[in-house]
Amino acid sequence: MTNKLNNSFALKDGGYSNYEDTLSLARHRWYYYKEGFSPLLVDKAIELVGVNDNEFILDPFNGSGTTTLSAAIKGKKSIGIEVNPFTAFLSDAKLKSSSNASIDKAFEGIIKASKKKSNSDLIGFSTFSKTSEIEKWLFNKTVLNNFDAGWKTIKNIQSYDLRKITKLALIISAMDNCNAIKDGKCLRYRDGWQNNNFNRKSFLESLYNNFEIIKKDIEDAPLLSRATILNGDARRQLKSNSIEKFKLCITSPPYLNTFDYTDIYRPELFLGKFINDNEQLYNLRLKTVRSHIQAKWNNPLLKDFGLLYEQSIQHINAHKDQLMHKNIPLMVQAYFEDMFNILKLLKLKAQKDAELWLVVSNSAYANKEIPVDLIIGDLGSEAGWYLKEIGVLRHIRRRKTKHSPDINELRESVVIFSNSKK
Repeated sequence: MTNKLNNSFALKDGGYSNYEDTLSLARHRWYYYKEGFSPLLVDKAIELVGVNDNEFILDPFNGSGTTTLSAAIKGKKSIGIEVNPFTAFLSDAKLKSSSNASIDKAFEGIIKASKKKSNSDLIGFSTFSKTSEIEKWLFNKTVLNNFDAGWKTIKNIQSYDLRKITKLALIISAMDNCNAIKDGKCLRYRDGWQNNNFNRKSFLESLYNNFEIIKKDIEDAPLLSRATILNGDARRQLKSNSIEKFKLCITSPPYLNTFDYTDIYRPELFLGKFINDNEQLYNLRLKTVRSHIQAKWNNPLLKDFGLLYEQSIQHINAHKDQLMHKNIPLMVQAYFEDMFNILKLLKLKAQKDAELWLVVSNSAYANKEIPVDLIIGDLGSEAGWYLKEIGVLRHIRRRKTKHSPDINELRESVVIFSNSKK
C-alpha cells in the first residue's frame, strides 16, 4: 500500500485541505467551519474526474456544505448527507437566495421585536447564561433574549428561503456575541470575556453586518444548480433509494481523533432548537461515526482490516498506559469498521466510471502515528474499489502531549479510489 502513497502529490501544500480561504469566498464565508476542506479541492476534483452537468456529486459527510455549495456554483447536481442537524441546516441555508428588499424587511422586523421583552428558554439552562451555580457562561442574558425575540419573528416570514437565511443570520450573530469561541476540539472562553459586555446593541450590529454580507454574496455568487441536503446518518441514508448513483464522491469523514463534533456545536444546536435537551444531544452522538469516546455505542464486530491496522492496534494495546482513555483501542476498531461499511455502501451507489476522494488525517496514539490513510486504502480495496493514489495534501503541526510526546506533525491525505480499473 505504501507504493501508492504520493508524497510529491501535485496538490500538496496548495491550500486544498485548508478551510481558511473560505473567509473571503462568497456564501462559503457565512459561517466559519474549521473542520472543512477547501472549495479548491472540490473544483479540482470536478475538473479531473470530468463531471457532466447531468451527473451527480455526493458528499456523505457534508459538514457545512463545501461540496454541495461548490457544485451548485459550478452548475453541477449534488447531494449532501450530514448527521448533525445544525450543520445540515447550515449547508442548506448557504444555498438559499432572497432579494435585498426582503432581507432588509426581515431585519427591520427583528429590530422592532428586540424592543419588546422576550424571555429565552435557554436562560438558566446548563451553561448558557449566568446563574449562581456556575462561574462561566456562554451568553449574557440580553443576547439570548434578543436572539429569542428575533427568532419569534421568523414565523411571520412567508418565503421558505428567507426564513432559512434569517435563522442562519440570527445564529451567526448570537455566536459573534458568545463568551466562548471554538478552539480545536472544544469551546474556549475569550480572553477577558467577563468585560466584553455583549448586549442588545452588539447583537444587532452583528446581525446588520451579517445580513449585509449575505446580501452581497447572493448577488456575487448566483447558483447555477440546486443541491439536495439530507439530515441523517450516512450509514442509513446510503441504503436509501433516494440516493442516485454518483460520478464523483468527495468527502472528509470524521478524523480518528476522539473529537466529539456534536459537543463543539452544542450552542448552535440548542439556539436553533435542533435539539431541546441533553438526552437528544446524547442520542445524536450515537448516530455519528465512532471516532470519539463520549458515547456508549455498540461494540465493533469486525477486526480484520489489514496488516497496517493489525500493527497499529497491537502497538496501542501494548501501551495502554500511554492512552488518555481505556476505550481508545475499541474506538479505533469501531472507526475502521464504520469506514469499511461506508466504503461498501458507496460502492453500490457509484457509476461504473465513478471516483471517490476521501480527505483523511492520520492520528497519534501511544506515541505512534496511526496511518489512517493507508489503512483506508486497504479497506477500500477490500470493499471492491481500485486504489488510484494516496496524495499527501500537507503535514499538520500538532501540540505535544504527554500521551504522544514524539509526534510533532500528522499527515493529511486524499485517498483516491476508482470504480473501474484504468
